[in-house]
Amino acid sequence: MLLTSFRRALYVQGQYVGKTREYFYYINHEGMLFLDDSRAKNFTSAYKDIEFLNFFYKQLRLNKTGRFEELFPYISLCGLERNFLRCDDQPIVFTEFQDNGTTLRIGQSSRTYPFEPTSLSMLKNGRLYHKAPFGEYGLVMSKMADKLFPLFTFDEYGYPVDFFWCGKKHILTNQIRRNVEQ
Repeated sequence: MLLTSFRRALYVQGQYVGKTREYFYYINHEGMLFLDDSRAKNFTSAYKDIEFLNFFYKQLRLNKTGRFEELFPYISLCGLERNFLRCDDQPIVFTEFQDNGTTLRIGQSSRTYPFEPTSLSMLKNGRLYHKAPFGEYGLVMSKMADKLFPLFTFDEYGYPVDFFWCGKKHILTNQIRRNVEQ
């Protein structure tokens, strides 16, 4: 609660800095986008406008503006607007399969990313990740990961090593885990 109050003291939604307007957002572990200062973060308060979400994800990058970089490490630029972003885990959350399991849907947008079974990786936190179009990797939503769980073969340490998909065994590279947990 204290951290939330601290963040709110640093900004005002829609504030102007010169001619630039600034907004502040939050993405949860289910890939839903919210105004950062909204009290209730649930399905009813999440952004659902597909065009906005598509543009938001298309413009997403690391925040190197010199403003709010620690609290909001990502930004989505839109003309004279800066949309600062923080997230529960990763800014890219894959929420469902599309195109007969060949692509992954990004958040609640209609943007997709090619599914590569070998790039799936589980970290120490127990969450499942897949390489992403932005950053090194994106989070696979828990509901989706739960459905995939029976398709994995695990090693003696509890990490997945193989994945059975579309009748084929895929050996996981676990590149994400190696990069993150070095």
